[in-house]
Amino acid sequence: MREISLLSSRILVGPGAIAWTPDGEKLGAPKRAFVLTDRNCLKYARRVERTLKASGAETEISALPVGETQKSLTTAGRIHQQMARAGMDRKSVLYAVGGGVITDLGGFVASTYMRGIQVRLFPTTLLGQVDAAIGGKTGVNLPQGKNLVGTFYQPALVCCDPAVLKTLPDREYVSGLGEVVKYGMIRDAALFEYIEKNVDGIRGRDPGVLDEIVYRCAAIKADVVTKDEKESGERAILNYGHTIGHALEAAGHYKTLHHGEAVSIGMEAEAILSMELGIAPLEVLAAQNRLLKLCGLPTRVKKMPEKQVLAALRLDKKNVSGKTRFVLPEAVGKVRWGVEVPQDMIAAALRTVTA
Repeated sequence: MREISLLSSRILVGPGAIAWTPDGEKLGAPKRAFVLTDRNCLKYARRVERTLKASGAETEISALPVGETQKSLTTAGRIHQQMARAGMDRKSVLYAVGGGVITDLGGFVASTYMRGIQVRLFPTTLLGQVDAAIGGKTGVNLPQGKNLVGTFYQPALVCCDPAVLKTLPDREYVSGLGEVVKYGMIRDAALFEYIEKNVDGIRGRDPGVLDEIVYRCAAIKADVVTKDEKESGERAILNYGHTIGHALEAAGHYKTLHHGEAVSIGMEAEAILSMELGIAPLEVLAAQNRLLKLCGLPTRVKKMPEKQVLAALRLDKKNVSGKTRFVLPEAVGKVRWGVEVPQDMIAAALRTVTA
């Protein structure tokens, strides 16, 4: 088991992390715990529940339906009420066991219940382990856009167990690789090369390869967030592919594309913008495109209404004075953030990836 520090968070990576026990640890076992999960991850949540009960904690569990539509203020309000009815107080701990939807939602609920209680995250998807559960961003969606309501709130603990990734459906697993490729593009050319050399192991879910990429991606994010927790500067690089990716998700009503698929298409479009602006050469776009395809990720999506995508872009949280700002690659492993791009160029890039 390897450990990464991130401000007030501990991140544990390795086989067996899902069964981590608080006994004898600095964090300790709470007297009351609320376990939030979804129906696909209930078996893992039950493991966490058993561990908590064995340590003497009074435990309540809530299993939501599966899907991005659960990331809403309505669902958050229902969970707040469940916690209140179960007698959760300011010393209680919320455990979120699941993918990015559950960890985002769980973090948001914990940060707002009684003005903030401790939260511990057990991500069960590749996307959750390398990205969504790390860094302290929480959020829920509005019909107008993704993560438009949220907080910065660091979890006390994140347990990433690559062994649980064996049971992920193929599409969900491959979707997570979108974020993995992103880390190679924004910060680590050596990781990009490692992914390319180990594509067979990644696609085959080799335990050793998975452990390595989860650890390296989590370490990159931890380093970036430690330097810029609330995205006043360098943390913006983590949004590569997300500006257009989030707009594609919203335009598809969060049903057409999985998050990592949207990020993959977003990276393709944003690399095209970079090339058109003369920031990156064609070779960078080609290298990224090749790796995305080797990983089984899409770089195009059909029947996506351009007007709705552009409308969602106008609500992007990184906009300043109504202008959309992008993270654009300069080379593999290096990006530039805060780049303003003309609207006609954005529309042209969108038409390329939605043709």
